[in-house]
Amino acid sequence: MTLIHADALKDGLALIVRHPRAVLAASALCAGVAALEALVFSLTGEAGPGLIGVTLLFILGFHAWVIAAVLVTRPALDLEAGDIKARARDVSRLVLVAGLTVILVLTVLGTAFVMLAFMLGALAILGAERTGLTEPPEGFVNIFSLFNTAEWLIAAALIAVFGAFALWFISRLLPGIPATLARGKVQLLAAWPILQGRGLGGFITGTLAVLPGIALLAAFAFLVEGATGYNPAQGVRADTLNLAVIALLRAVLVGGSVAFVLTPLMGLHARLYMKFAS
Repeated sequence: MTLIHADALKDGLALIVRHPRAVLAASALCAGVAALEALVFSLTGEAGPGLIGVTLLFILGFHAWVIAAVLVTRPALDLEAGDIKARARDVSRLVLVAGLTVILVLTVLGTAFVMLAFMLGALAILGAERTGLTEPPEGFVNIFSLFNTAEWLIAAALIAVFGAFALWFISRLLPGIPATLARGKVQLLAAWPILQGRGLGGFITGTLAVLPGIALLAAFAFLVEGATGYNPAQGVRADTLNLAVIALLRAVLVGGSVAFVLTPLMGLHARLYMKFAS
């Protein structure tokens, strides 16, 4: 079993250099939407833009990220640029794939989370019996405060297993993006066999592909917070900064996420698709 697909990792990291215009266009699109969201939330204050406004911003952001995925994945697959209609069809297919992915992830991981909650609840019952808590509490109780060392270790292991499973499951669905673009039709579970027997390697390689970008963005957010007191990764409001600066910092963070996280991940999975689709 190959745990690190070095060729795919190299292609993913090199995509930003090989196709800078596509990456720049994708980053600029998502950065612009992020700046717009920051301005809307800052201007509307504590009341916020309301349910309709939040919904519209979510739809706009969702489509921006889908378009960004199309922009960076097509050149990674060595596909021709195509006309506007072809791009529009790609986006519509990928919107459907993304929507189905969200539903599938929520269903599977939601079920797994319920199982995790039951197991943590069982540990909490043991802790309550040990500490003499026999009556139901009137208010909120932090169940983790009831754990002893052994129960803490068991709880940490359960949460770690759930987290690892969640990331692995999502990584197994990612080949649906290049498969949909390359085959010209909606592909999700049909693309599952692409990483059959290679899921762990795809997950580890994907993690290595995004770690440099995550580290770079975390460093940027840390430096900005140290200089201004505002962390662009934690919100869109800051009393000490004007609206334009907040929008700019959010745009840089989101645009960097597209360039240094989404791009290598899509380049990696495009390479894995071309390598194993047959």
